[in-house]
Order: sequence, then structure tokens, then C-alpha cells
Amino acid sequence: MRGFTTIELLIVIAIAAIVAVVAVPSLQGTIHDFRQKTALSLLVSDLNQARSEAIKRNARVLLCVRNTAGTGCATGTNWSVGWIACTDSNTDGSCDTSSSTNPNPFIVRPALDSTLTLSAVDASAAALSLVRFNPNSTQGAGGSAATLTLSGTWSSATSNTVTVAGTGNISKH
Repeated sequence: MRGFTTIELLIVIAIAAIVAVVAVPSLQGTIHDFRQKTALSLLVSDLNQARSEAIKRNARVLLCVRNTAGTGCATGTNWSVGWIACTDSNTDGSCDTSSSTNPNPFIVRPALDSTLTLSAVDASAAALSLVRFNPNSTQGAGGSAATLTLSGTWSSATSNTVTVAGTGNISKH
């Protein structure tokens, strides 16, 4: 007769279970790191697009904490709830009205994964709810730098920072 005995089958299942128990924590760490790197790349990409749109549209552009509806800037400083990019041509700190030819906001990002946190501070370490790009590509009202920090909540997580200089230069650290 050909085939497997019950004992052989149980041994193979036991070995597979041991391998799975060893591999799962490593895989989970890889998934966390991938989510963090993806969120960081998306943030840097959106900052660069906001700066480019300010130059292209010859108007101030905001990258800010999104409101619940995703239609404008919120007053809070918890960037983990997501962010938007929109034009602010009248420089009042809020998004311009949307139109069919000029949709606003032009970037809407959902909340980050619950294992990630994102915060922003200015040069004096005061919490920020928005980053401004002027038509000449400079950042901020007074040309001060902004630092955005993306962190993970798991035990071996590292923090990544993105700095937006007063000149508008965007760099990852």
C-alpha cells in the first residue's frame, strides 16, 4: 500500500506549526516597517506636489491635517488622522472653494494605520496643523522650518523625520 500514516501526517503538521510560530513575528515586523516606509514616501511625495502646485498655480498651497469629511483643514495637530493639500490664494489659512476647473483639495489622504503616529512642529517646537508653500516655493509665513515625525507604536520601531526648510527644500532623515 502507498500513502501516509496518521503518525507521519501529524509529524508534518507539527513541524509546519513550529515553522509558522517562528516566522510570524519576523513577518509582522516586516509588515510594520513596510507600512511606515510607504507612509513616509507618500508624505514626502505629497509635500513635493504641494510645493510644485504652489509654483504652478502662483498661489499659496497648504498641506494640513484633514477634517473629518476630508474637505478642508482641521484645527487639530494629530496628523495621523490624514492630511489634505489645497490652495489658499487669499492666505486666510483655509482651503479655497472648489470648482470643476480647479478642484480643491487636490490631495486627500485617509488616516494612517493605527500602528503609526505622525506629528509636526515648527522651529520653536510648537505643534503645527499645516505646512504652507508660497508661490515662490518658500515654506511658512515667516520662512521658518517645519519638521514632521513619523513613528511606529511597536517595540522596535524607529522614527523618521521630514524637514521642510524655510526655503521650501524637503529632506528625509
